[in-house]
Amino acid sequence: MPQDSRKQQGDTTRDTLIKTATRVFAELGYHGASTRAIAKAADVNQALIGYHFGGKEDLYQAVFVAIAEALEQRMTTRLEQLKVLLAEPDPAPEECLVALETFCGGLVELMLQPETEYWSQLILREQQHPGPAFDVLYERFMGRVLGITTRLVGHLRPDLQSDEVKTLVITVLGQILVWRFARTGIQRHMGWSSPDIEAIKHRVFTNIRLLLTKEPLE
Repeated sequence: MPQDSRKQQGDTTRDTLIKTATRVFAELGYHGASTRAIAKAADVNQALIGYHFGGKEDLYQAVFVAIAEALEQRMTTRLEQLKVLLAEPDPAPEECLVALETFCGGLVELMLQPETEYWSQLILREQQHPGPAFDVLYERFMGRVLGITTRLVGHLRPDLQSDEVKTLVITVLGQILVWRFARTGIQRHMGWSSPDIEAIKHRVFTNIRLLLTKEPLE
């Protein structure tokens, strides 16, 4: 087999193992998922996990690198738009609000995609018991999102102290994440068979304006 074909086949096997491991780790947890079970689900020889990743721990780490890369691919353009806006001397509040809404709208759409179901299960586990995999996710995506949105909200609410701005950012982003992490309960409560993305975005945008433009309660 030509070298290029072998490399392509190897890359395909590696990608298959990562996608399969994402599902198996999400369903069984790190300790419940064996390399044998992952290899069987991926329909590959178990030895290939050792060949491509070294072992279960490195495969788990590779899963989170892949999740971070996918999040970066989908959201980096919107994050860069926020950075460009913040580089201006004194961006107008309305322009900042629209930019934040655009970013949050993209995050809503991403969180409601079927592919993020397994991601969310893994991320929740790492939130509860953080390890090196969580560090990858935070450094490559979560930290960037929190840092940039905190700067933007700080510009919109200069009356707030630093910690107040940070908690406000968590409130803004948390209202989006709940639609993924509590999706089943929410859809039952709403009587939806599937999420109404436009209705969710409208509510999120309304809340953003209430939180960032209204005077705080005394």
